[in-house]
Amino acid sequence: MATSDWLYLAGDVDAIKDFVLETSSLPQIRGGSELLLDCEEEIKKLQKEYGYEVVYCGGGTFLLSVPADRADRIKEAIEALYRHKTLVATVTIVHEGQLPSADPGAGQEDLDGWAGRLLRATPLTGRGFAWRVARLQARLREAKDERRHVPFYQALPFGQRCTRCGKRMAAQERERLDERLCPVCYLRDDTGRSRSKTIHGLKVRGRFNQEFWEQHGQDITAEQPEDLDQLVEEAPRKYLAFLYADGNDIGRLLHGVEGQEHYKALSQALTEGTKAAVYRAIRAIREVCLPLPPRLRWWPFHILNVGGDDVMVLMQAGYAWEVAVRFLELFEEEVTRRAREALVREGRDWPGHWPQRIGASCAVVIADAKYPIRYMERLASDLLSKAKRLAKEKSTSAVTFLWLPTPVASEWAEPLLATFAYETAPEERAELLSRPYTLSQARQLQECVARIASWPRSLRHRWQEALRQGVFVSTALIAYDIGRQRGQRAEVIELLDRICADSGDGQQPLLPPVWRRLPPAAPGDKMVWKTALFDALQLAELQAMRPNWREEAAG
Repeated sequence: MATSDWLYLAGDVDAIKDFVLETSSLPQIRGGSELLLDCEEEIKKLQKEYGYEVVYCGGGTFLLSVPADRADRIKEAIEALYRHKTLVATVTIVHEGQLPSADPGAGQEDLDGWAGRLLRATPLTGRGFAWRVARLQARLREAKDERRHVPFYQALPFGQRCTRCGKRMAAQERERLDERLCPVCYLRDDTGRSRSKTIHGLKVRGRFNQEFWEQHGQDITAEQPEDLDQLVEEAPRKYLAFLYADGNDIGRLLHGVEGQEHYKALSQALTEGTKAAVYRAIRAIREVCLPLPPRLRWWPFHILNVGGDDVMVLMQAGYAWEVAVRFLELFEEEVTRRAREALVREGRDWPGHWPQRIGASCAVVIADAKYPIRYMERLASDLLSKAKRLAKEKSTSAVTFLWLPTPVASEWAEPLLATFAYETAPEERAELLSRPYTLSQARQLQECVARIASWPRSLRHRWQEALRQGVFVSTALIAYDIGRQRGQRAEVIELLDRICADSGDGQQPLLPPVWRRLPPAAPGDKMVWKTALFDALQLAELQAMRPNWREEAAG
């Protein structure tokens, strides 16, 4: 709507991941996600009662076009909706106080920080839909920073604490599970367990999992796991992978939209394309999962959320890298195609400032199935920022990963990644990790990983230990092993060197080309030895954790 009687209203759920991932119980996680989806469905239904129009609603955020005289009522109704549906989740909502004025100073008296800077920096010409939304999002960001009040459940010192969250007082009992739960955890648990749908003869829970099963589950005989222990039950080692992906610079792409309908069409293309990419990526390795004898009892994937361009999936560790790479390939394909189709329908050309292919970044964290999911998510978020930096630098999709063989309680990836570097001389250092990788590099790396995963496990471990011992020690040992095998492994080493070479100039003074020597990045920095072999060995070790995986005999 473009009349003076209509305003834009934007909202964003506060600490959405803290609500969904407060515990590591799969029914609780699934239930938290379902409750938030219920709120979004209710927002879409309320538009008839309050007379507003939904521009976008998904992934915990929404943008509405509302009558100016009802903006405050709508804001209060949606805030009450989230409190009623979830008990503790809150939402920050802001709306335009007035439409953009021709007076440069108008409306600035109540703005500072991001919103004020945006208003002062933007020329009056071109203050259309995109500018109004950007200004509103800036206001929303400031409002979230100023939020002071959240729902609070008093926990008396003599009261028994909730079995799951350990924060609030227990109020109800789950006799079958011998659990005493607080009202919030009970609501999430009940929602996550009770909402099942029979699809192709199997009970499936979770809205995104149900969509996947309806589209691609005709041949699936494995049951959906009820908890994380069942999800990893058939893997030889009980490691869980948390995949977190997000579109690259999507906000900048949408900044140039020319109107509300244009925004709606592109948002829908983005949402549908992301879902299709996730579902097709999992389907792509279905042939790997199912035919292996004996057939799997438990389906090794669980889709937590697909909101806009934001994706979270839990799975057995053995499938994580292949799913991540395949997802990025399909994201570029699906989202770019759908965006082009949306533009064509509106008679528009592909914007000149857009990349030829819309990409995404992905981070995977692997840890023991008992490791808290909230820590996995925070590590994945930190890793994702590193992948996004590479994606922005190279104008492509990017992916990275972190494997925690032993549990470490940390929310930041950098201290953990730093343990994979060591000094080899006063002016030299060795870095065992070459991650993150561009999509092109990740494809090549996957080829190497598939071959290395079939090697004897003892050989993979020996090479990992050798790489930690030093550049020359590891090169000599690997050269000896390659010689014993009559050069059968040399091709993989050469391909890994080419992957490493794609990241920068560097030199290859040693044979076999296990390490690449990079010059100092800046005056005063040390020369760096870098290898992609360690990443490949770790990923191969993870891939070998697939049920019924076969390796070569040691010899």
